[in-house]
Amino acid sequence: MSYYINLQKSINYIESNLKNNLKLEQISKVAGYSIPHFYRVFSAIVGCPVKEYVRKRKLSNAMFDVVTKKCNITEIAFEYGFESHEAFTRSFKVAYGAPPSSFRKSQVEPNLYEKINLLSKNNEDGVIILKPQIICKDERLLLGIARKINQSENIKFDLLLKVKNEFMEMVNTIENRVNTELYYAAYDYNPEDISKEDDEINYTYFYCVEVSEYKNIPDDMVKKILPQGKYAVFNYDTKNNTLNGERLNQSIYDYIDGSWLPNSGFELAETSDYEVFNENENFIDYYISIK
Repeated sequence: MSYYINLQKSINYIESNLKNNLKLEQISKVAGYSIPHFYRVFSAIVGCPVKEYVRKRKLSNAMFDVVTKKCNITEIAFEYGFESHEAFTRSFKVAYGAPPSSFRKSQVEPNLYEKINLLSKNNEDGVIILKPQIICKDERLLLGIARKINQSENIKFDLLLKVKNEFMEMVNTIENRVNTELYYAAYDYNPEDISKEDDEINYTYFYCVEVSEYKNIPDDMVKKILPQGKYAVFNYDTKNNTLNGERLNQSIYDYIDGSWLPNSGFELAETSDYEVFNENENFIDYYISIK
């Protein structure tokens, strides 16, 4: 375990200095190893050479800034230590198959290469720590209905299903729908309820569809904007009862909040978590807002 602890120190150091000129000598010193020893151990345990890891992390963070910020691409290149716009563009094209300007114009939602956590307690006490996709998700305009829910009453009366059925009777009145097969469910929690028992929590439940613009909004429907941000994406197979291919012995959110999150190295963001359903498939995608 000492190797994992020492290498994690070096990874944390890399993370704190991604915008600086990182030297292999200093990175190996943080871990407490000579350069040759550190280089071999890092590659064996992390799965790629340290220089490649640093490059991937720099490019991933630069990618996130390219997609989410309006600043000049050259400024982003210099911020992450690239000598020129051309050098940044070449590295970017090798990693992602297109120059950064193309990604900004096309509003893609790229997968991100996130910081590695070697100290996650994978398989400890039978708990498997999954590795979801980490993506930069673009803004979504949703339109639907919102209802105040008490979890205890939801358990008794299956209120979420009633909200869904209520919405399905109204959905055909919506104009400018983006995808006729996808439905969104989002949750806004009351901050004062966080310390309560699960069955006493109150929240607002949104059941919606995505629209291209807000126009001619039907009566009793509300807007819900999901802002651009970083999300961990889990896929639940409703037919086989598996999450990212693994069978769980607890509820999905209990697993995500109680097992995955503490071992992930991420924190929850303030943005709403949400679920995406496809009426014609046996899958639900869970989008967990992270930072």
